[in-house]
Amino acid sequence: MLDHISLGTHDLARATAFYARVLATLGYQVQQQGAEESVFGPAQEWLFILYPADPGQPTAGARMHVALRAESRDAARAFEREALDCGAECIREVAERLQFGADYFGGVFRDLDGHAIEVLTRSA
Repeated sequence: MLDHISLGTHDLARATAFYARVLATLGYQVQQQGAEESVFGPAQEWLFILYPADPGQPTAGARMHVALRAESRDAARAFEREALDCGAECIREVAERLQFGADYFGGVFRDLDGHAIEVLTRSA
């Protein structure tokens, strides 16, 4: 199953600052930070990693997105609020979406490098 996610960025410092704030709403912290990578996760886990992309290299792919699970609707709302406050673009605001299941509550935004990031919960 899934072990970790890595994304490319053309501005590692900017992306690290963005995700440090946004991922904190899910209990993730910066585990390691340097010129070649920034690593996030809960406790000592490495679950979300940012790497510098080569100049001119695309950082986001068509229809690819990352979905992160929040523990509650309040956490999903906090994630969305923080992402938008940090400059993300809202693609689909956090809300119930019955087409994804009776218990789905989530939304999608585009980060500063163009990656589509979904936050969702399946708790009431």
